[in-house]
This record gives sequence, C-alpha cells and structure tokens, in this order.
Amino acid sequence: MKNLGLMDDTDNTLLTRFDAAVEGFGTRLRAVPGAAWEAPTPCTEWNVRQLANHMIQGGRLYTALLRGGGSAEFLANLDPDAVEGDPVAGFEEAAAECRAAFRAPGALDRTVDYPFGPVPGRRLLGLYVVDAVTHTWDLARAVGLDERLDADTVRWVLDHFAWIYEGVSESPLTSGSVYYGRPAEPSPADGSGQGRLLRLMGRRP
Repeated sequence: MKNLGLMDDTDNTLLTRFDAAVEGFGTRLRAVPGAAWEAPTPCTEWNVRQLANHMIQGGRLYTALLRGGGSAEFLANLDPDAVEGDPVAGFEEAAAECRAAFRAPGALDRTVDYPFGPVPGRRLLGLYVVDAVTHTWDLARAVGLDERLDADTVRWVLDHFAWIYEGVSESPLTSGSVYYGRPAEPSPADGSGQGRLLRLMGRRP
C-alpha cells in the first residue's frame, strides 16, 4: 500500500475514482442532442461544445504534465475553441491517453509542473477528478440530463478536498479566490454531499 499522506485509499482505489469521473462525464456527453452543442452552461464563458473541448484539452494537458511537460506549455494550450471534430470521440481518446499516463509506472509518485504549484501525480489525479465531476454536473444542467453525480466519487472528493488542493495556489480553498468565476457558497446544514461539493466549486445547484 502506498503512503498517500492524508489519504487511506490504495492506488488502485484512487485510480477507480478517475475511471468513475470519466464515465460520468462521458455518459452525459454521449447523450447530448445534436442541437444542444451551442447551449449555454453554468460556466458562463463556455457553451456545451466549449465545455467538452475543455475536458478534451484537460486530458491531453494532464497527460503531457505526467510525461514531463511544463506549466508554460499547459497555459499556452488553454483554448476552448482549439479542439475540432467529434467531441465524443475526442473526449474518449483524451481520457484513454490520460488514464494510461496515470497508470504508467511511477506516475503517481512523480512531481509534475502544475501551473498553480508543483504537485505529485496523485494530487494531479485528484484535481482531474474534481474538475470532471464538477463539469459533469455543468453538462447535465446545460442539456437537461440526469444531474445525479456518482455518490462514491462525491464522497471521496469531499473526504480528501483539503488534500487535493494542498499547495495549489488557485483553488476553492484560497482566501478571496473566485473559483470558476463565482465564490464558494455555504451549504445548508441539511444539504446533500453533492450540493455541498457543487457549492464549494462555486455552483448554485
């Protein structure tokens, strides 16, 4: 068993969170009606196609970081309109490459040059999971699909939220930070785990 700091999961369990997050987004993406690609999303700068492109680019850029790429390259390639072709096929290909990169020997132990601070591969995986889960809800809300997120993945993210963003300079935990364009919102005492996570990520479920 690896020493994951504040985490109790084995690496295999950690990697299943990646798979669950990818499957959640991919399921909604495959269900997007043909006329809905230009629909607005809760990410006010992006329509549905641009949100899909963000996830495609994210998979590619995380793969590049895990293979020795740097933050300058990461930031230079952030363009929501850069990806062409079928968004579903593009996402599936990028996610498969990213999965292989995270599963490569030594990848989870490697320190990568993430733009908001160097992080170990395990933390980068956590950051991908949070991004994918949050954008799964964005996509579902935008298109009118099932907004229920995978409960085990939501629970895992909440249990490890502080660990995921440890040492990350721009995050929902940064004082004064407006994450995804809006500040985090306090959750009601009787709120669900999903609602709590979405509010931490600046959403208004």
